[in-house]
Amino acid sequence: MRKGISYADAVKLLGQESTVAKILTGTLAGAVPGLSLLDVKDEAVRLAGEATGKLRDRVTGLNRYDRTARLEAAQAVLVVAAFFEALDELPLPFDPKELRLDRDEQAALSGAGPQPGSFIHTLMTIEPAGLRANQSYAVMLDSITEYYRTLAAALTGFVSGLAVRDRLDATEWARAKTAIEEELPEAARRKYEELHRRLAQDVPEFALWQDMISRQRVETGLAELEALLTEVAANTRTPEHRHTLSLAHRAALHRPIAQSGEVPSGMRMPTLVEAYVNPDFRLAEYGERTDPSAEWWWAKAEQSDDIVGFLARYFTSPEATTMPLVVLGQPGAGKSVLTKILAGRLPDGDFLPVRVPLREVPADGTIQEQIESAVRNATGEHLSWPELARSAGGALPVVMLDGLDELLQATGVHRSDYLSQVAEFQRREAELGRPLVVLVTTRTAVADRMRFPPGCLMIRLEPFKEEQVRRWLSVWNTANQDYFTTQGLKPLPAETALAHGDLASQPLLLLMLALYDADANALQRGETGLSQAELYERLLTRFARREVRKHQPGLPDAQIDQAVETELRTLAVAAFAMFNRGRQWVSTDDLNSDLAALLPTPTAQTASFQAPLSRADRVIGKFFFVHQASAERDGGKLQTYEFLHATFGEYLIARMVRDVLRSMVARETAPADPFFGRPQPDDGLLYALLSFAVLTERQPIVKFLRDLLPALDREPTIDLLVRLLHTAETRTDHSYADYRPEKSTFVTRYAYYTANLVILASLTTDGIAASRLFPHDDYPAGAWYRLASLWHSRLSGLTFDSLHRSFQVERDLFDGGDPDPLIRYVGIENYQNYQRVGGFTMRPDTGLGQQLLDAAHFLYHPLIDSLARAAEGPMLTADYLWEWKWHIEQGHLSSAASSLAEAWRHTEEVRRTVEEIIRGLRRAYRSDPEGVATVFREVTGEELPEEVTGGAADESARSEGGDPGRNDAIDERL
Repeated sequence: MRKGISYADAVKLLGQESTVAKILTGTLAGAVPGLSLLDVKDEAVRLAGEATGKLRDRVTGLNRYDRTARLEAAQAVLVVAAFFEALDELPLPFDPKELRLDRDEQAALSGAGPQPGSFIHTLMTIEPAGLRANQSYAVMLDSITEYYRTLAAALTGFVSGLAVRDRLDATEWARAKTAIEEELPEAARRKYEELHRRLAQDVPEFALWQDMISRQRVETGLAELEALLTEVAANTRTPEHRHTLSLAHRAALHRPIAQSGEVPSGMRMPTLVEAYVNPDFRLAEYGERTDPSAEWWWAKAEQSDDIVGFLARYFTSPEATTMPLVVLGQPGAGKSVLTKILAGRLPDGDFLPVRVPLREVPADGTIQEQIESAVRNATGEHLSWPELARSAGGALPVVMLDGLDELLQATGVHRSDYLSQVAEFQRREAELGRPLVVLVTTRTAVADRMRFPPGCLMIRLEPFKEEQVRRWLSVWNTANQDYFTTQGLKPLPAETALAHGDLASQPLLLLMLALYDADANALQRGETGLSQAELYERLLTRFARREVRKHQPGLPDAQIDQAVETELRTLAVAAFAMFNRGRQWVSTDDLNSDLAALLPTPTAQTASFQAPLSRADRVIGKFFFVHQASAERDGGKLQTYEFLHATFGEYLIARMVRDVLRSMVARETAPADPFFGRPQPDDGLLYALLSFAVLTERQPIVKFLRDLLPALDREPTIDLLVRLLHTAETRTDHSYADYRPEKSTFVTRYAYYTANLVILASLTTDGIAASRLFPHDDYPAGAWYRLASLWHSRLSGLTFDSLHRSFQVERDLFDGGDPDPLIRYVGIENYQNYQRVGGFTMRPDTGLGQQLLDAAHFLYHPLIDSLARAAEGPMLTADYLWEWKWHIEQGHLSSAASSLAEAWRHTEEVRRTVEEIIRGLRRAYRSDPEGVATVFREVTGEELPEEVTGGAADESARSEGGDPGRNDAIDERL
């Protein structure tokens, strides 16, 4: 966290000389008469009075940086003055004028200055004086009060070392100490509030920080931000000629939110400033235990709807020029648009916006080189950074580095220290008289690849709420009212869009829904109960059809469907390229390689695939729901692609798996050759797609497959999948061998492939028994255990967890009485509610024990099942016995009996296991009593229990007296 300025620096910034500050910091040459603390009070109060009376005149006409520095100095002086004014009015058994530094103390100060923790040191640092944009006025007051408490405690320590303390008896000292440490902090806080209110009447920044400034809330286009920043720059003269950069950025506000080629003819796209709805956000400060890439961590931060107020405070705060503000969000959340709006809204004269799209500047360049490159791209002028800073005419440059995630993702360049470099650049420039504010945008998901400067502020843009969706649609429907009337269409109701959840919660995805509905009200005409898979099919198909008609005009109707399918299949290859590499994005080179391996260049009728080296750019890049990240390195353009919403890719994966299976089933059910029989299945494409990752690693894929697979012919599909499972180890189809998204061994790919085959089989039939998976195995439970154990050994821990948390193995019996596991999808969201080993679920706090039992449950080995039940028993027994004791103490006898009965029921397997152990020992003891006793003693350090030795004798006696025609001496069941 940034520290506040010192008292001495504050006095200097206010243009004053301070003998007091020089004495207290040990910088005054020569000795002076003893200094009273009231001398400090007199100076601070005088300066505070001048601040409240003359500060407005002193800061009028200053540039933004100098003006902010003076305001921070005035704030520091107010904090000190309020403390000493309150001290002067405090009823004490001595006169505060007696609190003097003697010559020895001054001599000590003339060396190294005040010692850390001392009253003088605490007084000089004024830590809470810094204005922090992430703190409300109330929080700032609390921090000042806490500072006053620390200062008061240090003051009693200071007084205890002075002569005045020796005159006070114990009662007087106790009264004085109580007054200083308990009454003074609250009194000083009240004084500070009074001084601050006075200052806020003259200086608008103080009113802004105190939430007293008059505001007209405008929820779109950040219009209120421009008004607020103009007001706090009240008498700063607007330059006669606007800076070229300001002109360029302001012009961008009035451009359409999307390219005209992406909308139907006759439709009007709202402008950027019209359609921008101010987002909600969460604010945090980076610290030791911060994880800005994690959703759960951000969930702990409070959500705010006043991004205008935050930005106004931030741009007028001293910390803005010391380290970057980092803006995070999901793809499509509006990070880049925020920088465009800001660049157009910052008022001329006070600020100079410099927007730097990192995709368009050298990725491996220095920050200064990147700024200079962006200025050249925006204005056509070759300006060095020092020349640009001088050309600002006193305006504070605000550099917006947009798309740090793109720089990292597209180039693969290791720049984890980029944010630290930004902070160092700001420090250097401030020292050289060229201070600047820096804002950096990046995707939340890649924040863990960056090193944040400690104390820097971060905001994360939040998805739209219902009212924001309504506000955006109001702008959209108003802009296109004439188009709707001409085409005989209805405006898109908010309720229709909101019914699609996440797709309506991000600006770009909401635009996608609006464009989809603008084509014959397709979204509004969707049948009741439209599944998510059906919605995605219609969305993607309609957009693909629009692209085909736009880029292939004149294509015969008979070929349009084929061309549309080619477009969707290409998008699916991109989705698999990301999935099989374990990422949410893919580079252009990797995607072109995958397209060449999986989709050979089509024939002439699908002209969108004519240039293999640019297939990714020409096919994937033209869909605006695919985010294209770019960066420049070594004079070339590097690009990556990702879906604006991950579920688009996840649906395309499920869709392609369904289509490949359907094609394979069709071949399998075709009449077989009567002479050669049925060949081994042609599974080259399915194996290529499903042998590098397990489908459960992305839960939406599995949910989409649940919707899509039942439409296939079930029995032939199951037969095919079972056949593929048993021939996977000896498969001979090596087509698509060039598809290698990751390096992998045959055994590992075999494990991934067979796991996916079982997943597909289970989803197709809503649960599949081991006897169906292994029809030729006499003991299907054992076959399942062997296969699942292979997965356990070859899949990563997280991958296996996703598998066994999604699919449970239900206990069932085969016709012959042997176990027959049933593998059924339950969904990871129902994981904790499923009944596992032992017939119950352990408590959530059982940690590793629960994980082991869950893995044992999935593997389904009878011995492991028995051991798992045995391990659960004592823990549950203790729980029930504790309940029994409590009920007994409360006199609830029936409830106590119920607890004991539950313990008895749940420990049945444990007791059975113990009985089996005792019976086995008895049998061995009857054959070799001395040998068994010796071995037992060596292993356990104990003698055989009487249940073994006595029980063995009893059984022998019963055997000797038994029916001569029977042999009960040996029980074969043991």
